[in-house]
Amino acid sequence: MDVFTVGLITLFISTIVFYIVLFSFIFYWHLKKITFVVVPIIFTFEFFATGFLIVAIVSIVFQYLPVLTQTLGI
Repeated sequence: MDVFTVGLITLFISTIVFYIVLFSFIFYWHLKKITFVVVPIIFTFEFFATGFLIVAIVSIVFQYLPVLTQTLGI
């Protein structure tokens, strides 16, 4: 399996876990009368930006790892 595919599957699984936690926090925020529209949107954007950057960086590193090892002579 390609490294990017593994990273994408990992991102989808972590997205599911994130939304489970997010909806439980929305329920908590609803009970505490805290805004539950703006805060989850900010957290969702931050989560996807972080997840995309992690998947992109790891896939780039694994894509060019053979070239780096060959260049360094390892």
